[in-house]
Amino acid sequence: MKQIKGLMLGAMMAVGAAGIGMTGSVADDSVPEPAVNPSLPNGEMIGDIVMPAGSSMDSKESIILGNGANAYGKIVAQMKAKQHLVMAFYKENMPSQGWGLISEIQDDDIILTFQKPTRVAVIQIERGRAVDLTITVTPRN
Repeated sequence: MKQIKGLMLGAMMAVGAAGIGMTGSVADDSVPEPAVNPSLPNGEMIGDIVMPAGSSMDSKESIILGNGANAYGKIVAQMKAKQHLVMAFYKENMPSQGWGLISEIQDDDIILTFQKPTRVAVIQIERGRAVDLTITVTPRN
């Protein structure tokens, strides 16, 4: 009886070890899952410019004239987010409001320029402890 229990225990260990080895080799050979691309959620609309959720507009420094598709002026805002995520947010969301990207400059600050038939929007994304945004929308000649 002791011999049978020993054989059974040995067989179970062998199967368990084979299963572990088999699982390990399958996991090593499998294709890794792609990284999830985090994006910033949409916040409020100012005119036809969508702001990232969590951004706070500085009402003393901002001036907005007109409304909707005719709004122009300057929006100054701040938010806690990575600079590249804010850039990706605007590159993804501005086209859905009819804006076309015409220029992009990346250095310490990022400057994105978008256009519509009657207006131009320049978005400056400054890096710091928090991201400072300056969005200037002007009429086209």
